[in-house]
Amino acid sequence: MDKFKDLKKLFTFLDLADFREIPIDNFAYIGDAVIALRYKMKVLEDGRKKTRKINDDSINFISAKAHSKFIDKVLDKFSEEEFGVYKRALNSKGAKKRGNDLNYRKSTGFEAVVGYLFLKERYDRLLKIFEVIESCMHTEETY
Repeated sequence: MDKFKDLKKLFTFLDLADFREIPIDNFAYIGDAVIALRYKMKVLEDGRKKTRKINDDSINFISAKAHSKFIDKVLDKFSEEEFGVYKRALNSKGAKKRGNDLNYRKSTGFEAVVGYLFLKERYDRLLKIFEVIESCMHTEETY
C-alpha cells in the first residue's frame, strides 16, 4: 500500500516539463513551501495554538540559517543525483542574490533538493531526509 497515494491526488494537475528544463530556483521555491508546511504542521501539535504562536515557533525551522544547518546533517546521505541538484542550486543566481552569504546559498541548495524530490513524488526519500534532521533536533541545537 502506498501511504502517499492521497497526497499524490492533491497534485494530479501537474504536468511538468522534463526536469532538466526546469530552472533550479523553481525547485528551491517549491522546496521552501514543503519545508514550511512540514514544520508549521509539526509545531501546530494538537491544533489548539494561536496562529501567532505557530508562526513564532516555526520561525526557527523555516529560516535560511535553519536550512543551512539541516543540509549539514544530511548532505553526506545524499545520492549522486541529489548532490547534483544541491550543487546546481548552491551556485544558482537565486542562491547568490544575497551576495556570497553561505547560509543563504546552502539553504537554497537544501530547498532545491526537497522541491526536486517532492515534484518527483519521492515522498519516502523526502521523509527519510526529514527523519535524519528531526533525530538531530533532540540531541543538539539544529537551528
